[in-house]
Amino acid sequence: MSPNRRIVCIVTFVAGTSCLGFGQIVGPAAQPAIQQSNSIAEPSSPSWAEELFNLPVVRFFTSLFQPAPELASTPLNLQQPAAEIAPVANACPVAALDLITDPAAEQLEASMGADVVDVSNMVPAAAAALGRFQTKVAAVGGTIVLKSAYRPAAYQQHLQNVWYKWMDELRNNTDPGCQELREQVHNEFTMHRLIETQHPVAVSDHTRGLAFDATVALPAKSASRRRRISLDGLARTVGLMRPAIAADPVHFKFTGGMRTVAVARHRRGNA
Repeated sequence: MSPNRRIVCIVTFVAGTSCLGFGQIVGPAAQPAIQQSNSIAEPSSPSWAEELFNLPVVRFFTSLFQPAPELASTPLNLQQPAAEIAPVANACPVAALDLITDPAAEQLEASMGADVVDVSNMVPAAAAALGRFQTKVAAVGGTIVLKSAYRPAAYQQHLQNVWYKWMDELRNNTDPGCQELREQVHNEFTMHRLIETQHPVAVSDHTRGLAFDATVALPAKSASRRRRISLDGLARTVGLMRPAIAADPVHFKFTGGMRTVAVARHRRGNA
């Protein structure tokens, strides 16, 4: 449809619905134009046709006949290049080691590299037995190196966590995302001198203050008696024993047996 025919249709429709308003628009002007004395020309008033097309209803219907604007046909790139896609991190499904929150356990963990041994929190009788044992070892020409003594319960729980994490979840784990955690736990396992054939128990003689770990080297024969010295025989003289010689040879436990009582009575009689 041509623009002129569109205008005719619009005008016909508006004239049929708004004839009263149109009559007011197209009628003669009530007041003649007043001429200005200064002879300045006034701008010409809009014609009735212009006023008609400026009506809101006419503008609305005119817009219905306007052709729709053409949308720019820009192809969408729905497939992102492979180089721009960030790779997804290969997370390890194995949980990290539990955090140590106990202050005493934190201090002990921080000092592991220096082989700091807590003897002061041992049971006094057990600490005294350790002191006598060190004296006897030195007297026969041997050496003793303490590795650990008292352990807080939270620290013992940490040792359990390290042992089970390594043995059950990471020792044979080949997942690429787990290798960093595997190395960390293995270092902890080695630092604490844990043994694969023996897991740390929840409550041990260390947490009760009754045990210590030590490597002891004795000469084949005593310098005074020229006979072989038994490590366990020497430990028993001060009330110590090794409960698991094959599995945990460095572990000594205070028992306070009859031999210790007899020695104490003999010393009091000679005092």
